[in-house]
Parts: sequence; structure tokens; C-alpha cells
Amino acid sequence: MQKNFKSLIILFFILNFSVNAEELNFRGSSGSLKKVNAKINISKSMLNINNFNEISKKFSGIRTYARAIDATGNRKPRKFRGGGDIYENFGNTVVFIGNYKDKNTGSGFLIDEAGLILTNWHVVKKAEQVAVWTLPNDGTPSESFMFEELNPMIGAVVARNELQDLAIIKVSNFPQNIKPVKLGSLRDVRIGDKVYAIGHPANAPWTFSEGIINQIRKKHKWTYADGSKHQATLIQTQTPINPGNSGGPLFSEEGKLIGINTLQADGQNLNFAVAVEHAKEFIRRNPNVKKVNPGSSIMKKDYPNAKTQDYNENGIIDTWYVDEDENGKTDMAFIDDNEDGIIEAILIDENENGIWEIQVMDDDNDGNPDRAFLDNDEDKKIDAIAYDYDQDGTWDKFEKVS
Repeated sequence: MQKNFKSLIILFFILNFSVNAEELNFRGSSGSLKKVNAKINISKSMLNINNFNEISKKFSGIRTYARAIDATGNRKPRKFRGGGDIYENFGNTVVFIGNYKDKNTGSGFLIDEAGLILTNWHVVKKAEQVAVWTLPNDGTPSESFMFEELNPMIGAVVARNELQDLAIIKVSNFPQNIKPVKLGSLRDVRIGDKVYAIGHPANAPWTFSEGIINQIRKKHKWTYADGSKHQATLIQTQTPINPGNSGGPLFSEEGKLIGINTLQADGQNLNFAVAVEHAKEFIRRNPNVKKVNPGSSIMKKDYPNAKTQDYNENGIIDTWYVDEDENGKTDMAFIDDNEDGIIEAILIDENENGIWEIQVMDDDNDGNPDRAFLDNDEDKKIDAIAYDYDQDGTWDKFEKVS
């Protein structure tokens, strides 16, 4: 269920590294740390770097990585007395998804506290990253306000099941106060039971609707306008579903997930959701998605030959070593120490001798790096910090570190 994606601008790459210079540790393939002589080589190094805008261009559009917005505040779960309780408990579990690649939007919902979001395959298709919005604290926004005023999180598409029209997205910095849905089963419901949906139809984000189960359609086949063919057990309901609802949850009266709202057939009140059994099997077949760094898909696309490292040996990639000038020597490294898909530091080995001379960062997270630690004389100590106060790409001050 697709619709126009309007004017969403997704900003990807934020350098966010705040640390006492005396304690800074440059790490890399050699494990070495180097230092800088503020009087001798600083200017030369900075000229070789050019300016941070040029560095940013190397990321092929990965400019700033959007920060997470606050999500709806904590609520204690309540016993279900009707649809209102279902929305109160799970409204903030549902997310708004923007697919900038295919210019469409859809719905999704949290299935695991690791930041795993379930949606439809046709919402993400071949996109590697999508924008993800959660319900703000101060109420439901209009779609236009959300696009123009609210920064999204960035989610990586980590698993796809095209046949059954399912996909999993991972957002590592997903708000911790939002709890996953509870997975139910078709055994929990029967024809005639009430069911409830939450989604984002026709410029109306976080719309709640109700209906009844009309039928269970096993091994149902359908085809989209793009020619993609699908087959799954579908729940037929009278619950209103429109473009933008795709990927959203279908709940039983007990507040358990029984389906993923997927398509609307020709005719009135002919709406279908992929049965939750397919989702459970899909999740079971992809146990490693919890350990995927969302930044991996970005780096793999722009630096397919980068050497990766799991620096803290917890099973998640957190470092990428790059040969930017393709001469067989590593000259740049990207560091994501907290493994949330946001690069906190760029290390530069200017003379390609296995020692990092420069580390750049963006302290205010606006996409324009404004500080650099320098180590020109390679004695494993930081000698100087460079500042670009107006963030115009030209260093305004060099401060020697004693």
C-alpha cells in the first residue's frame, strides 16, 4: 500500500565524539596512537585534508545521521477493556516509515527491544535504509509537520521475505521506553471476532480502526502493480485499511498481534493482513539480525572493500578500514564504538604509515565537523586541537595540548 513520500530529506552521518584530549585513544589496524606538533605540521595536515565538507562528500550522500526524537512517555500496561486500551498500550509501538528510495510511506511496529521493527516487504522493497518516526510526546503530528519539523531515526533493512511480503528493520537507538508487541496466533481468534489496526492512512498518521474477521485465506496469492508476486495465509477483515496502513499491526481483542496489515482488494471492506504465523517463522529464521550494526549497509554500499573489525568482540561490527585512494594501503577508518549505526569518529592516516594522525568530530551534531584532534609527531599523545567555530570548512584556531 504505497503513496507519495513528499519532501522527506533523510540526513545520514553524524560525527559525535566528545572526549578529553589527554585521554583520547586513536585505535586502528596497527593499534597505534600518534601525536601532533602544532608549530610544524598542522597547517600541512589541514591543507591535505582540505576541509570537512570535502571529506563528507566521500560518503556519497551519507551526510548527517538523524537523531532520535523523544517517544511517547512510559505508560503502565492496562487490562484490555476495548479498543481504546489497545491504542493506549501499543500506539507508540507503531512507527511511521519513509522509504526515500521508492518515495512511499508505510507503517511498522516494534517486535524486539533490540530495535527490530516488522513491516511489509513492499514498504521497503530494495531500500537499504529508511526513515523511522515514533509518536511524539506532545500528540499526533500532521504528516507535513512530521516531514518538515521532526527528525527521523534511520533504520537499516536487515531481512526480507518477498514471497510473504515481510521485512525487518533495525534501529539501534530506538527509545527504550517503548515496548514490543505481543505475538499471538490464529488459534487465538475466530471468524467474527473483533480486530483492531493502527497505521498511517491518507495523511492521517496513527489512525486507529476496528472491524471483524471475515475469513482466513490460506495460501492466498496476489500480485502488485510492479509485478511482484506473493503468497501467504491472509486474514480477511472489515478493518479499514488504506495506503499508508501497510506494515502496521492487526490486534486481537486481547491485545495480541495476529496479523500485519498488507493490502486492500477491489471492492468495499475487502482488507487483508498477513497472518502472524508467517512473521514468527520469519523472525525465527533470522536470529542474527539483533547483532547487525545498522551502519553496515551504508558502509557496504559505499565502501564494499572495507575491512571490518569487531573491536570489542561482542559479535557486532564497529570499525571499518578504508583504502580511499585505492593504492593498497589503509588511510581512513570509521568508528562506531556504541554500535548504533552512527559513526562517532573518522580517523585519517595521511601518510599511510599505519599511524593515525588526525581524528575529526562534530560536537553539536549538525553535520558540519567543528573539531579535530591532531597527532603529527606520532608519539602516542595528542598535541593540538583544531577548532572551526563557524563551521565553514576553515580552521579558526589551533590549541596546543600540554
